[in-house]
Amino acid sequence: SACPLFLLSPLHASGFLAAAPLARSPRCAAVVSAESHWMDFLKFGGATPPFDVLSKTQEYVAATASAASDRGEYLPAPETYYADDYVFRGSIVGPISRRDVAETQKSFNLLGAYPDIDRGIFGLTVDPQNPYRVFFFERWTATMTGSIKIGPLTLPPSNKRIETPIHVTSITWNPDGKVVYESISPPVDRFEGNTKGAGAVFGLLAGAGLQLPASVGDPALIAQ
Repeated sequence: SACPLFLLSPLHASGFLAAAPLARSPRCAAVVSAESHWMDFLKFGGATPPFDVLSKTQEYVAATASAASDRGEYLPAPETYYADDYVFRGSIVGPISRRDVAETQKSFNLLGAYPDIDRGIFGLTVDPQNPYRVFFFERWTATMTGSIKIGPLTLPPSNKRIETPIHVTSITWNPDGKVVYESISPPVDRFEGNTKGAGAVFGLLAGAGLQLPASVGDPALIAQ
């Protein structure tokens, strides 16, 4: 059976998840030997994917892009897309699980605040070093017509039209056709757009008038 991703990820190294399964699996121990990088596991031994990775990513992108309904309510992509050991990482946030991603998106009400959001996805391409991984660019545009809630803080509608700098997203599938790892990069060019260099979710928060620090490990971000 496949070696669980969380054992190879920073979740394991940081102590968030137990190490017990690793001791029971010589195969997993070999995979995470001192000579390998934890992301090497995501290449699944160099096997050829049994499905069209690019087409499957396009399907997934379409499903996640329609996560906002006509009423601006949060409707997550079907859970059937995700592996049980799915991990998300941003340049600042993460690693976090699928459940954490969904709960954060719902509690912040970002899609309700920006019901016309367009992720501006283009340039899908398969990683030449990993046939299970697809990269693409995103340039978000949206208008804030609803409120955002961050803990006790409520940010009222600003009616501001925002455009974020481009960032790169990667989607990695497992051999069963499930998304096992997803990541987004920092802005490619922070001088783009009108969010003062803030990309993706941070761009939406900037458009709401909230200026968050954007340094790795910042306590204010970890607390969210």
